Amino acid sequence: RSPVFWGLSQVFFFTAAAMFAILVQLVAFLVDAGFTPLAAASAFGLVGLLSGLSVMVSGLSSDRFGYRQIVTLSFTGTFAGMALLLLLSFYPSVFVLALFVPVFGLCMGVRGPIVSSIAARYFAGPRVATIYGLIYGSNAVGAALGAFAGGLLHDFTGGYRAALAMALVLITFASLPFWTVPALRNYR
Repeated sequence: RSPVFWGLSQVFFFTAAAMFAILVQLVAFLVDAGFTPLAAASAFGLVGLLSGLSVMVSGLSSDRFGYRQIVTLSFTGTFAGMALLLLLSFYPSVFVLALFVPVFGLCMGVRGPIVSSIAARYFAGPRVATIYGLIYGSNAVGAALGAFAGGLLHDFTGGYRAALAMALVLITFASLPFWTVPALRNYR
């Protein structure tokens, strides 16, 4: 019944749907855009490496600068990274790919630890594990549906632009609870 529960579930569901609509096809997308398989796989690997780094520093940075500022920055970077991929679908460029990797990679893993932390603090008590498990479950459902929808859109359109456009819309929906749910907007 809590707006915070539904807001955090929305964040996880739409973030995962947006990310997995892209991530599971990223190497194939880059190869289709004209990059060598080695360059595509290397970019994918670097995105993953930078994501791990972003997970490690997300707690420290959100404690120092505020979780909402860091979450907003990460959603903005993720949106920008997806927009760079869309640009790559029209104009393949090593420069744009080199820009995409750090922008997207450094923003990719930031939100998970922050959502976990907020859930643990907000729902502290004997049911926190069950509540967080349900919130995290929305992540798994979003990932499955996003990956399926991304593949389906590729099959229907013969390219990746529709899935990228969908991912841009979904990542926007994912960010909304931090601005529309009063308890998340004003959380300290």
